[in-house]
Amino acid sequence: MNTHLPAALLAALFLAAPTAGAATSGAAAPGAAQPGAPDRANAPAAPSVVPAATSVRLTVTGPVPATTALSPDGTAPAAPSARTVTLHCDPAGGDHPRAEAACADLDATRGRVERDSDTACTLLYDPVEVRAEGVWHGRPVSFARQYGNTCELNARTGAVFAF
Repeated sequence: MNTHLPAALLAALFLAAPTAGAATSGAAAPGAAQPGAPDRANAPAAPSVVPAATSVRLTVTGPVPATTALSPDGTAPAAPSARTVTLHCDPAGGDHPRAEAACADLDATRGRVERDSDTACTLLYDPVEVRAEGVWHGRPVSFARQYGNTCELNARTGAVFAF
């Protein structure tokens, strides 16, 4: 048997009891708050619940050219092209073509850009670089990674970099 339990109960009752000199009886003055009633006149206004903003700038660079050798006319291959979009969530928008799906993917991973995947991709090396900078629900997002090919990119990031 726990012998400390009765002492703890007595202490809790003692602390919860009104102190001497507290309002004992009688009617309260008009307009005065009743004991135990919340004072609504002086209470701060309830904050409006507004979801924190989500705005992320996404960039995909690549895939890189298949060769670095000069072409027969002596020109170098073109550099990989970079594409950049802005993704807004709550509500979904920006210039991301699949904004709703990208926001859903970020929400499903609690703001992580990359996720686990068991998708099998070919071992073709055709690197793609991605970068995400911004804010997801008020938390900073900074992500940069190179994937071996677009299959690996799509498997690991879903719709986030699907543009």
